[in-house]
Amino acid sequence: MTYAELIAKIQVWWESDETAFLAEFDTFIEFAEKRIYRSVDLNTARKEDATVVITSSQATVTIPTEVVTLHSVSTLVGGNRTLLEQKDLSYLDDYAPDRTVTGVPKYYAWYDDVTLFLAPTPNTATAAGTLALSYTYRPTQLSGANTTTWLSLNTPDLLLYAVMLEVLTFEKAEQDTIADYTAKYQQALQAVVLEENLRNRGDSYRSGEIKMGATK
Repeated sequence: MTYAELIAKIQVWWESDETAFLAEFDTFIEFAEKRIYRSVDLNTARKEDATVVITSSQATVTIPTEVVTLHSVSTLVGGNRTLLEQKDLSYLDDYAPDRTVTGVPKYYAWYDDVTLFLAPTPNTATAAGTLALSYTYRPTQLSGANTTTWLSLNTPDLLLYAVMLEVLTFEKAEQDTIADYTAKYQQALQAVVLEENLRNRGDSYRSGEIKMGATK
């Protein structure tokens, strides 16, 4: 489903072409996509081994501003990967109170929204490598300039119901109508979660296949 097709479907379903209503479409889509991304951990919204430069004798590193949830932090030095353990900043202050003392980092902590603190402070050997991050981010939203997305192509029903919930809120629809679309959204969401688990989280050889059949 494309951006134009989504707009056309919403207009048909809600039977409105008011200027104020049409002007809010991109906001409806933005909120709908965020609702979905906050509800299910989709692989399409994850990045693996995104690299960040490490500077010798500098305890902090700046991470990409697009990071929503950080899953893991590793150092990559000479082909060797070392997974760092997350701790509170107070723990790192106690573990490595003198930041001028360098070594191979073992821990990391959030310093602020876009900065990580490493301990010990990276030495020259560590700075020869990079920091590798695994994290969740927000893909570019569906819009007139970005006419298709993974969500619009692979989960058009879920996206449509999510947008309709934003429309109904904007239009101050009756509660029973909102409840009906909420149920449709939840049903589509569960189907996407199941599909995502089957596609990316399981191994038939090791775990066996999940089979679903009709209930009696």
